[in-house]
Amino acid sequence: MQKVNRRTLLLGLPLIAGTGIFATPSRASTYLVESVPQYRAALADLARSKAKALVDVGAQWCAFCKVIDDKILPDRRVAGLMQNFGLIRIDVTATTDDNRALLRHLKVDGPPTVFIVDAASGHEHEGTRSVGSFPTESLIARLEPFAT
Repeated sequence: MQKVNRRTLLLGLPLIAGTGIFATPSRASTYLVESVPQYRAALADLARSKAKALVDVGAQWCAFCKVIDDKILPDRRVAGLMQNFGLIRIDVTATTDDNRALLRHLKVDGPPTVFIVDAASGHEHEGTRSVGSFPTESLIARLEPFAT
């Protein structure tokens, strides 16, 4: 697991900008995880400072994941709401035993999938999951009830 703060993410953008996936800076505490233990560690760390986390499953080959990275997460309304959330990013570009186990643990078939979890318990909040494409307004509507 790698905790990535905004400054580190911004400094690393030139290296990953061409990939499209996860290239968008965020004010949220961002964790890149590849396994169930890393996911649990990210939740434990986030539980100390944030009540909720947005989980974002993506891949470089996923066209809508690029829309999430380039348009939806940078939207000023989304970015403002995300200050109240941690962000857990799962990149499944390269399929591994670890990320397959993580997807099974989260009951995710593949990207793009986003949902909100309680950082302390790890439980997914009902009605917050999106699989496939969605408009920016849909994510805003899902984030707003938890952005306090």
